[in-house]
Amino acid sequence: MPAVAVVGLGLMGSSLALALKQARPDIVVVGSDRDAATVRKALDRSIVEAASADLDVVAIADIVVVAVPILAVKQVFSSLGGLVAGKVVTDMASTKGSVMEWASAAGIELVGGHPMCGKEQAGIDAADASIFEGAPWVLTSADPAVTELVESVGAHPLVMDAETHDRLVAGVSHAAFLLSVGYVLTLSGRSDWAEASKLAASGFRDMSRLAAGDPSLYAGIARTNRVHLMEQLDAITATLGRLRRHLDADDPRLVELFEEARSVRERWAKNV
Repeated sequence: MPAVAVVGLGLMGSSLALALKQARPDIVVVGSDRDAATVRKALDRSIVEAASADLDVVAIADIVVVAVPILAVKQVFSSLGGLVAGKVVTDMASTKGSVMEWASAAGIELVGGHPMCGKEQAGIDAADASIFEGAPWVLTSADPAVTELVESVGAHPLVMDAETHDRLVAGVSHAAFLLSVGYVLTLSGRSDWAEASKLAASGFRDMSRLAAGDPSLYAGIARTNRVHLMEQLDAITATLGRLRRHLDADDPRLVELFEEARSVRERWAKNV
């Protein structure tokens, strides 16, 4: 495994650095983050061997992993410029279409990447080396060096083009966040929310979990996957309308939709 530079030492970048160091203690992992406090934490906690607030550390690496928030990716690519000539460059952003375009415009041959995992917490303090274990990790091409990196931290590489990735994750990931947000905002907007919140238990906890995610992260996702997200929300709205019609008519066939949904969920759980 060659030397790896992680640009962006937030949750995902620091988690990757920790996971790489645990899996392959023989490799050198360095980092960069524009926040000086984060750089100090990364060094104090031995998350990386070397770190700085600029991008100069990438010079010693063979693989560069860009792990900054989506809306900062374009600027980072522009700043990397000639620093990554001859190096393998990948990223960890949650959408791929715009990211691949930004890389191309900056003259970077990017192996787009997206680990399908994460936490509600953000930042280096939430770093967790185990979050990649067993997770799918989408790659836009089967680069051997990046594939080895992904497999070394326990994830499963899955090669997929950027357009397909963005369309699929809009449904299985990004729309789920919007539904969670809509659910929380609807309930909290009720005049009796103060009383209702005292009754909220596991159902509310499960449905509201994603709404506790990093707002800036999801703002970037929404901006860069807007079309696919709107299509998915339209489809979900149609299904909710169907459920409402059955409910309004007191249609006993409503239970059939419940059974269908449970069956889909159970089949998925068996294959995870």
